[in-house]
Amino acid sequence: MLKNTFQITLVFTLVVLLLFFTALTLGWFGIPDGSGGNFCEAAGNGLIKQPANSFSNIGFIVSGIYCSWILSHHRSINKTGFFFKHPFIPLFYCLITVLLGPCSMAMHATEAHTGGLFDMNSMYLFGSFMLSFALARYYNLSSFVFISIYFSSLILCNIAGSYRTIGGLDFYPGSAAFGLVCCLGMLFEFLNYKKHRPVIQFKYAVFCSLSFLIAFFVWHFGWDGHCFCNPTSLFQWHGVWHLLCGLSTFFLFQYYISEEITD
Repeated sequence: MLKNTFQITLVFTLVVLLLFFTALTLGWFGIPDGSGGNFCEAAGNGLIKQPANSFSNIGFIVSGIYCSWILSHHRSINKTGFFFKHPFIPLFYCLITVLLGPCSMAMHATEAHTGGLFDMNSMYLFGSFMLSFALARYYNLSSFVFISIYFSSLILCNIAGSYRTIGGLDFYPGSAAFGLVCCLGMLFEFLNYKKHRPVIQFKYAVFCSLSFLIAFFVWHFGWDGHCFCNPTSLFQWHGVWHLLCGLSTFFLFQYYISEEITD
């Protein structure tokens, strides 16, 4: 399967983008209601409401395609790590990473409620992978259990996201659920490293974490009313958030494939 990963990912990307632009053109995402409109960039009158915040998601697509190219063309990869134990996982990772792009674009391009749901699920898709893979490698779980955990996490995140507040507190449960699955994923990655002492390039885990932390820091600059917000500029801090998050997906991939099983 690995040798065909690049071709499969390319075809998947083309199909998903075709569906996305068809949905965008035909208005399948619904009427714009301002969803995502608070991320600084002023909404235009064209097909793409927020160009900078939309097209910056191409970083995810590039990351997924490049990861698939590495899997198909780099013969020097040591394929003894847990990432390669279940043949579908490397491809699954590439496809999810590509999917983050159009899912996030959906909200910024349309400012519609349905687009916002796609945007939140882009976060859930990736956070759930981090958690389910970390648990699978820590406990040496089967493919069936990995998939079960993955979709259970997706469902629970969407249930959390269906609430706007809990107990009157000013926070969004969907974002809290995303943060929780990511933190649990990182926790079990660390526990796995401490318990099993794998031969792995831990520096990539550090690079991934730093990329995401910097991304989260600049994310706060991209809100309406922030002193760094310029609604009419082609440079948008929320776009930087997208690009840095795309970079973190690549570093996480490098971390996964660097593992070696020596016994």
